[in-house]
Amino acid sequence: MDDKLLLARAIAQRLQGFRYDDARLAEIMTEVDVLNDAVREAAAARLTFDDEPAAFRSVLEWRDR
Repeated sequence: MDDKLLLARAIAQRLQGFRYDDARLAEIMTEVDVLNDAVREAAAARLTFDDEPAAFRSVLEWRDR
């Protein structure tokens, strides 16, 4: 079992109280990867390391338009 699958299982079980089989966890991981890439892309275009954490919200609002 790969590390991402173990992490996804731990997050689902410990933080959210959900249990999924390996096939569903793989689907969820794919969905999370797509969302994570979109957020990172949007943030990279508009934020720097030294920006205030609150600036992240403005990126999300801009991306939603």
